Amino acid sequence: MLTQSKLERLIGQIWPAAQLSGLEFEHIHFELVDAQDIHALASYHGLPIRYSHWSFGKSFGRLKTAYDYRLSQIYELVVNTRPFYAFIDRMNTEAQTLLILAHVLAHVDYFSHSRLFAGTSHDMIHNASRHARQIAYFRRIYGDEAVESLLDAAMVMADHVGTSLIMTNEPGEEPSDVLGYIALHSPVLQEWEREILLMIREESKYFWPQRVSKISNEGYATFWHTRLMRQLPLSPEITWEIAALNSKLVAIQPPQLNPYALGGQIYENLYRHQGLAGVFDARNLLDDAGLIRTGLSDDIIRRCHLDVYREQDSNFSSPHAEPTRIRAQLIQDVEHAGIPFLTIMKELSRPMGALNIQHHFDGRDLDFYELPFALKLLALRLWGAPVQIHTVKQGMHHIASHDGTRWADEVG
Repeated sequence: MLTQSKLERLIGQIWPAAQLSGLEFEHIHFELVDAQDIHALASYHGLPIRYSHWSFGKSFGRLKTAYDYRLSQIYELVVNTRPFYAFIDRMNTEAQTLLILAHVLAHVDYFSHSRLFAGTSHDMIHNASRHARQIAYFRRIYGDEAVESLLDAAMVMADHVGTSLIMTNEPGEEPSDVLGYIALHSPVLQEWEREILLMIREESKYFWPQRVSKISNEGYATFWHTRLMRQLPLSPEITWEIAALNSKLVAIQPPQLNPYALGGQIYENLYRHQGLAGVFDARNLLDDAGLIRTGLSDDIIRRCHLDVYREQDSNFSSPHAEPTRIRAQLIQDVEHAGIPFLTIMKELSRPMGALNIQHHFDGRDLDFYELPFALKLLALRLWGAPVQIHTVKQGMHHIASHDGTRWADEVG
């Protein structure tokens, strides 16, 4: 079991090597925690304190079950605030912790330099704590049912808060900031309800850069922990244990995509052709889609067993697709975090009238099984009038709508 003194000794080993290699990091507060604490942090998406909602409990249960059955394990968790916070499982061995510390330092370097995070709040832990207190106050005043139903409806649009990386943008300013538009222009919401929607929007915008840089961020950390471990004078026993953990982190199990393996391979490819300058340029500028466009070679596609898998194929087997098709499919999957791109149709949306939303079709139909439930929540709880979404289904223009009572799907 790790102790604080052991952790500080291991930090003293890895810190100078990371600095000499060109990594830069501000103050990091390291915290040793139990596995259950890490699961709780992960279920809150990395923030130690957030408002209560049943979805966080569901996420905690899923993570704990996966850990109990040894299906997965979270070794560390880094919070992008100032100072940075790094939570590390105290049950990690000293050998494992060396690799994990290298991984953490690379994450901090990535957060510090990537343009994606230049506009994120450095005080989100305090802001989230304030949100939690305020929402708890609203629960006492207006009741659990009123607050919970509002949060349920807000979650439907929580991923649709605009693509701008500047957190200070006015709510609803971007057409893609659907939640912000509803918060400001809904004809039925009370002021306390608008306030909660804007809290959800603020937290969602904080998480958005992480949503679009999973492969880039984890791949960068994997590239550096591998590189730094080779530079340390380690015993054969320690080297073997580190190699065992690394092999687990980068294991490839098709059809699942391993961001550690794929991202790490792409950064290795950039290093071979462009040196560290190419690696740092990619860190500074690229999200997942950009990294794939820039560095995903045919050789990496083969080594990572990438293919275009279909659910109807037995055992997830499929004919081997051409690299060009695989690359295009992967870019489509990670673009906009793989979330349908929606915008407010302001010319059709008026107070006391229907809320019109445009789905920008990218070749993939919306889930018409879930859609009626989502639109009903929006119509009943957030807008107080019909909500319509303009989309393409099976090659034809559709207008799907719900007025809180009746669902309709019309060919437009």
